[in-house]
Amino acid sequence: MIRLLVTLVVSLLACTPGQTDPMHQRDEIHLRATVQNVVPLTEFSGKITPVDFDPRFALTVRIESVDAAVGSFTVGAGVAFGIHSPALLFGEDATKGKTYNFSLQRVTKHGKTRFFGLKVEKVQTAPAMSVPS
Repeated sequence: MIRLLVTLVVSLLACTPGQTDPMHQRDEIHLRATVQNVVPLTEFSGKITPVDFDPRFALTVRIESVDAAVGSFTVGAGVAFGIHSPALLFGEDATKGKTYNFSLQRVTKHGKTRFFGLKVEKVQTAPAMSVPS
C-alpha cells in the first residue's frame, strides 16, 4: 500500500506543470510574413509544414521577420503551411501581398518537432483622434 502511494506521488510530481522536461519542450514563435499564395493542398507541390490536424490548404508566405530563427523560418524564406481553412485563419479571405503578424506553437518531444496553432494576431490600433476646428 505504501509503495502504491509513493508511486502515485512520484507520478503526480513528474506531471506537475511548470517543470521542464528536457525531452519535451513547447514554445511560441512570432513571425511577420507576406502572403504569396493560398491554394487547395491537392493543387500544391512542394514541402508543407502542417500546422493543423486536418490541413486542406497550402498557405505560402515570405517571412519578413521572426522573433527567433527556427529551422526554415528565417527572414526572406518562403514557407508553405498546411492549414485547414483560410477563412478560419484570417476571418476573411487572405489577401495576396498583404503582410500579417502570426503566432505559431512548436512542441519538441523526443527529438521530433511539430508545429500547430497558427494564428493571425490582430493588431490593436488606437481610435483616431479628432482635432477640434
